[in-house]
Amino acid sequence: MNASIAHRLLDNEADEGGSWIIVYDFKGTKPNPNFWANLKRVSGSRGGGLIQYSVYRARSHSEAQAISRLAFRCVETNI
Repeated sequence: MNASIAHRLLDNEADEGGSWIIVYDFKGTKPNPNFWANLKRVSGSRGGGLIQYSVYRARSHSEAQAISRLAFRCVETNI
C-alpha cells in the first residue's frame, strides 16, 4: 500500500513536543486539493490544525516540518 505524502513526511521525522506556527502563502495560485487532503491527514494524526486559511499550529516538530514541506512542495510542483 502506498503511503500518502503526508505520512511519508511524518515518518521521516523524530518527534519533539512543543508548539510551532507555520505561515504559508500561495500568492497568485490556489493550492491543489491534494494539499488540503494531506494537511488533513497530518492534523488528524498529530493534533494540530489551522488557525486561519494560511496559518497552521503544529503540536510537534515533526508535524511542523511536514506542514512546511507540504506547502513548499505544493508551490514547487502544484501537488
